[in-house]
Amino acid sequence: MEYAQWSADSTQKIMEAIQELLAAARSDKLDIAVFLDKAVKMVHQQFRLRWVAIGTRGERDGLYRYNAFAGLREDAVKARQRETFKREDFDGTGKYPGHKISDQTMLFLEEDKPYTDGAEATFNRPALMNSLRRSPEDCLEADYIDVHILGGKEDLQGWIEASGTLTGKLPDVNTIRWIEMIASILGVALSRRQGRA
Repeated sequence: MEYAQWSADSTQKIMEAIQELLAAARSDKLDIAVFLDKAVKMVHQQFRLRWVAIGTRGERDGLYRYNAFAGLREDAVKARQRETFKREDFDGTGKYPGHKISDQTMLFLEEDKPYTDGAEATFNRPALMNSLRRSPEDCLEADYIDVHILGGKEDLQGWIEASGTLTGKLPDVNTIRWIEMIASILGVALSRRQGRA
């Protein structure tokens, strides 16, 4: 009875989803595309975020591209699939100004315009951009977090990008910490893939 009650708790549901992700990461038949799709859907559903995307570094050219999406409109997905990024685009000091909130996570606020001209199409509702923030916890259309997926020696393998919650708030600290854990699992899986290459 206690075990059944324990597994109904939301924290336990997150832990169960993470255990499934770990089991997939351990598989000898790991398909990275399927794995990333599973991870993006899990983050989207478990934390009730408006949208989530995962991107990784290309093996051939070293550029970073989006690979998996959840919660984004089809036209926003297509616009994101055309984008490429360099390593320096993730530190928050270049063309995507942001705020470092941990060793692994950057916060990008709409007021700082953390996107390039013409990239408005990469958001679900570009018409809502430039809205007024009514409280510090509110999440605007162009607000997002990037949680870095790190490999050995802090090598940036990719990132998990997420907007605010379905209730219009920025992700809280617990959510960010859970996503950082998931990013660490992805980092191990991506490093394994490179080890086999």
